[in-house]
Amino acid sequence: MGAKLRDPIRAGVLLQLPLDTRRDDGPFDRRRDADLANPTLMRGRRVAREVGEACGWSHALTAGVDKALVVVLPGHTGDEKIRYSELISAVRHRGRVADILKELGLLDDDRVLAFDTWVERKLDGITSGIRRDVEDWIRTLHDGGPRTRPRDPNTVRGYLNRVRPILLGSSHHYDHLRIMPVGVVDFGSG
Repeated sequence: MGAKLRDPIRAGVLLQLPLDTRRDDGPFDRRRDADLANPTLMRGRRVAREVGEACGWSHALTAGVDKALVVVLPGHTGDEKIRYSELISAVRHRGRVADILKELGLLDDDRVLAFDTWVERKLDGITSGIRRDVEDWIRTLHDGGPRTRPRDPNTVRGYLNRVRPILLGSSHHYDHLRIMPVGVVDFGSG
């Protein structure tokens, strides 16, 4: 018999992935990479100082946000937006830096809201025709509409949690809410 292969994980072998995790030419070097005369950076630093003073930021926080802007905006022309997801790995104080970038009109907030993720998960497995109407309904409850105020998030979650089993079962027989017989979705009296 041939030699027995060892499981690398059980043998304690460190596997290396063929990824280059360095950004461009290595880590950011302020002396080499910072363009302190860049108009976008100058405007960002000015706005950050003004916001910091108005909000009572500490000297350390103001300096941290300033440093982050120097890292995020080197060579920025003011045309392209910076995605929030890029800030996560690049800088500390990303929330405050994101606020400054938003103020400058440079933020592309690509975060996915927890509510959106929850709705996607809860509507998984429901027929598309039913799903569309239910998603419109649940978002109107959550966000409000032209003639309705937003409902408490717990109420919204409770409604969808309560009708989800019915919707899943109905998805096997119906393609759309409008063709379901009256009384299939019954909330009961309590």
